[in-house]
This record gives sequence, structure tokens and C-alpha cells, in this order.
Amino acid sequence: MNICFQKIGFREIIYNSLQHKVYNTGVPIQVSVYEDKIYVWNDGKLPSTITKDNLFEKHASKPTNPKIAQTFFKAGYVEAWGRGFEKIKEECDKFGVPMPEIEENTGGVMIKCNPSFEYEKLLKQMKLKQIITEPLTEPITEPLTDEEIKIINLLRTNNNYTKTELAQNLDLSLAKVKRSMVALKEKGIIERIGSNKKGYWNIIKK
Repeated sequence: MNICFQKIGFREIIYNSLQHKVYNTGVPIQVSVYEDKIYVWNDGKLPSTITKDNLFEKHASKPTNPKIAQTFFKAGYVEAWGRGFEKIKEECDKFGVPMPEIEENTGGVMIKCNPSFEYEKLLKQMKLKQIITEPLTEPITEPLTDEEIKIINLLRTNNNYTKTELAQNLDLSLAKVKRSMVALKEKGIIERIGSNKKGYWNIIKK
């Protein structure tokens, strides 16, 4: 998630949840945090005049709890009525974060906050780095170089990788990848199944 969006956009989501929550049910606002998304579920429903399609546009505010809304307004947490989701949209546009997804389900309103494209790219790079540096799960009698271990681990994720793609993902020269692949085949660790164009790599020793 973009940190600036978290501070402003996500804050608006929480403020809105507190003002529109149905308190007599005793069900708390529920926040679920994952590495690539955040869910906020609130007991209640959208006003009859507002849909998830026009929620992020300027609209009249009809808080479920007027006294709580007045408290937020007087404390300076609300700049203008009906501006909360409009501000969320502005922050998403500003920092390149996808718009939150909103739906009514299980008697409440669920908001899914998606990560920015930069965060998704960084997360993918971190996972790839973790995969290619993991030790092999089973011992191999033949000694392996660091490059050979990285190639095997990467082929675990996708055995259709070409030598060029392996070189690009591992930041190695194509010549070094080719030498490593020959060595791995000679050691009986990998084999090529099918043609160079339509085949795949089979890892004999996992």
C-alpha cells in the first residue's frame, strides 16, 4: 500500500465506518490486513440514495449516527459533509492506487483496499528473491554452484522458462545460464522434455 494513501485515504474509510456503523447490533468494525490488500467490513448498509457506483462522487451526507458525525466535524476530522469518499478518490488518483472495491454482503458493507502498482511490483520482486535463494528441499550428491541452485529454484516456479528468461530474472549473463544448464543436465538434475520451442524443463532431483 502507498503510505500516504494509508494516512489519508484509509483514515477516511475508518472515519466513515465509525459514523455510519449500526451500533445496536454489537458487531465491531472488522479490519483484515493481508500483504496485498486490506478489507474493512462495517455492520450497516449504504443509504438508499447512494450506490457503490456514485459513492465516490459528490453527494449529500446522511450519516447513520448524526451526533457522532457532528463530533467528528467539530473536532476537524470532517472538512465538509459528503466529501469523505471524494477525498479517497483524490488520494487514489494522486498516488496511483486503484480505487477501493465496495460491495454489500453478509448484512454489512465490505471495502477492499488494493495496493498501488509500485507496491505490487515490489512484492513480486521480494517473493522472487525469496524463491531463488531458498535451499533445496532434498540433498543432492553432486555439488552445485550458486547459479545452478538459483536456476533450479526458479524453474520450480515455472518450468517453461527459456534460457533467456532465466538470465533476465536472475540477472545473469546468457552464457553463464547456458553453461549452468549444461552442467545441470550432465549431473542428472534436469532434463528437457519436448522441443526447444514447445517443451519444458523437468527437474529430476527436487
